[in-house]
Amino acid sequence: MASRRVPCVLAGAVVLAVVLAALTAAPRPGFAAVRLCEETVSSGIAAAPTEKEARKEALAAWRAKALQHGEPYASWRLAAGKLLKCLPRPGDGYECVARASPCTIEQAPDRRELRRKRIGV
Repeated sequence: MASRRVPCVLAGAVVLAVVLAALTAAPRPGFAAVRLCEETVSSGIAAAPTEKEARKEALAAWRAKALQHGEPYASWRLAAGKLLKCLPRPGDGYECVARASPCTIEQAPDRRELRRKRIGV
């Protein structure tokens, strides 16, 4: 039975490929995103014939008030401490209230960049 040997050149190439793959997959310094929030905003009472419409109106009113802080703050998805409460109205329809702190996401600057600004470089 003959034994098979891998040529040294091929084995070296495989090792080199593995090392290069490990180096390119190494973690790199990253930048963190931070969520910046403003004071809580309330939509006020929004009334409509259906619960779905009342929710939609309450969220629209909340968004309009959150826009006072700027367009980046008007996302309900990014808001903190969200509360969307609906109750049936006496008689007919629904009333809803949306309440949350409008937030935005900002990229945190690199520490080296902050240091350069601090020392005036």
